[in-house]
Order: sequence, then C-alpha cells, then structure tokens
Amino acid sequence: MRYLSFIGKQLFSLTSSLVVILNLGFWMFPLIGIAVIRSLIGGFEPLHNGCTKLIELCYKSAAAINSAWMIHVVRVNFKVDGTLPDHPTQVIVVNHQTWFDIPILQHVVTGRGPILKFLIKRQLVWVPIVGWICYALNFPRLNRSGGGSAQREDFNAIKAASSTMQKERGALLIFAEGTRITEEKHRNQNSPYKKLLIPRPGGLKIALSTMPPDTPVVDITINYNGGETNFWKCLHGANRNIDIHIEEHNAAAILDARSWLNDRWAQKDKRLQ
Repeated sequence: MRYLSFIGKQLFSLTSSLVVILNLGFWMFPLIGIAVIRSLIGGFEPLHNGCTKLIELCYKSAAAINSAWMIHVVRVNFKVDGTLPDHPTQVIVVNHQTWFDIPILQHVVTGRGPILKFLIKRQLVWVPIVGWICYALNFPRLNRSGGGSAQREDFNAIKAASSTMQKERGALLIFAEGTRITEEKHRNQNSPYKKLLIPRPGGLKIALSTMPPDTPVVDITINYNGGETNFWKCLHGANRNIDIHIEEHNAAAILDARSWLNDRWAQKDKRLQ
C-alpha cells in the first residue's frame, strides 16, 4: 500500500507539472507574437498600449489557470493576512524557499492586481518556455555575480524595468536573498536568521532610486509552517496549508535599503518560527 501511495503521488506531481507546462506553452505563443508586434510598432502609443493590455490579459489568464489547479485540484489552502495596495505600480519584496513560491505569488499578487515582473538570472532565458516567456515580457536579466561591468549591467536592467513600470502596470518582484534557502547555503553564510538567508539590498536600492516616492513597497512573507517545501512534492499537495503575510510600506519612508531589509528580515524570522 505504501508503494502504491508513493506511485500515486509521483503521478499526481507529474500531472500537475504537465498542466503547468501545457498552460504556459499555450500562452507563450500569443505572448511572444504580441511582444514582437509591440517592439515593431515603436512609439505609436494607441497600438503600443493595446498590445500591453493584451500581454497583461495573457499573463493573468495563465496565472488564473495555475491558481485554479492549485486550489481546486491540489487543494492548497491559502491563509492571507493583509491586503495589497490599490496601485498600478508596486515593488514586492519576499523571502524565497522554493520554486513553488512563484505560482503562490502570482495567485496572491497578479490575481488581485498588476502582473509580476521578476529579476531573473541571465541564463534563465535559455530555459524552454519559462525563459522564452520571461524574455518576451522583458523581465530584467541579471548577472548576479561578476565585476564592475556586470554590476553596471544589472543596475541598468533594474533601472530600465523601473522606468517602464512608471508607464505600465506592474509589480517588480525582488527575492532579496538572491536564491532559494537550503541548509548548506544557510550554514555557509553563517546567517544571523534561523529561517532565512541574509538579504541583499542592491535590487531594492536601485528600484527605490528610480521609482516615484509614492510607490508602495510590499513586504510579503511566505510561511510553509514548517511543512514540505520541495517543489515536486508541493505539486501533489504535500503541504496544503500556506500562510501569506502582507505589509505595505512607502518607498519615501525607506531611507536605507540595507537597514530596512535587515529589520524586515528580523520580523520575518520571528514570524516563520
């Protein structure tokens, strides 16, 4: 019986992954096509705005299908504490534990407000479907490492994304830790937090310097309540109770990105424990 249960869970995860892949694959073609048209028409504002709205519709439709599968089939129960600001442009700062964070954030943020724009590793654009979608949506592509020239490229990528979001609806998503937490990474960093890696202020600092002072900065904590965070296992519902805590802050009130992040991470760490 235990063996049959194991096989059933693997098949469930496989089915969930196929649903996600087929869903993204379906929407990838109109997204890329509309993105190409938008780049070709240049500054003709009416058509440019129309294409942007169609891209947002495709994105939201894909996110809605993933959310429906998570809630009604996988049976994930989200307990959301707090509300998102009613603002077309936002900066989202969140802890990062697993790739399952992505559909969760799309459900919480995109399901109720603007589409998410990720800061992604430059190499990700070569990943089939996901990378191509990120490229079509013009997500900021970062080096994450390297010398002065790489850092300047990262700065310009985030600055360009922030400038674009002043004209278009969007929420810039920043995983301040820069990577998913693992026991090895936590140990190597000698992190002062029990459940978190040390946050990096670079992305937030650039976003704050390029966005209007009234931009809301939303601090989101994803809490798996000590349960399973393995992406494959989450696809078959190994952890069905996930808490989301939302706090809104104002960009103008954040005078120092590093100290603000350290304070928020101390609060997150207490909440996660």
